[in-house]
Amino acid sequence: MPWRSAGVITLGADGRYLDADQHALDILGVPTVEELRATPPETFQPVPPDPDETEAFQRSFVDAMFQGLIGEGALRRLDGELIRVRTAILPEPDGTFRALLYPIERPTTNLLARVYRIADVLAEWRSAERRLVELSPESEESRRVAADVELLRDQYQQLFHRTLGGSA
Repeated sequence: MPWRSAGVITLGADGRYLDADQHALDILGVPTVEELRATPPETFQPVPPDPDETEAFQRSFVDAMFQGLIGEGALRRLDGELIRVRTAILPEPDGTFRALLYPIERPTTNLLARVYRIADVLAEWRSAERRLVELSPESEESRRVAADVELLRDQYQQLFHRTLGGSA
């Protein structure tokens, strides 16, 4: 996986794409911000949405938004490749939202969508730290778990600072 940091997308209150950094454009396989703005969000869905699943996911999203939220699932890049990402959605004072995309598997076949609250991310981070202590520092598994610890720490800190009203 060539990516470990977040790509950042700014969304309008209506869900329209407003801006994105180059890293987010690379993750999505979109060459320019202008092309992203012209691309409907459903373009990045891995499969056609199931209305019941979409409604349940949206309820979870709204319920968790004020506690800090990370969603995890597959997205389809413009070139058709499926990748798995964690997405932190952070409300901004001006009514827009910032979406932080953390790629975690490329390519992927895992289409399961999950929603994490900030406490879930903390628990997963701590669990990964405990696993890391038990591994040989030279092992490939140790390097993967160490990268997961770093990613989870970053995600938790992004959400924690945002829920306290700080800047992420």
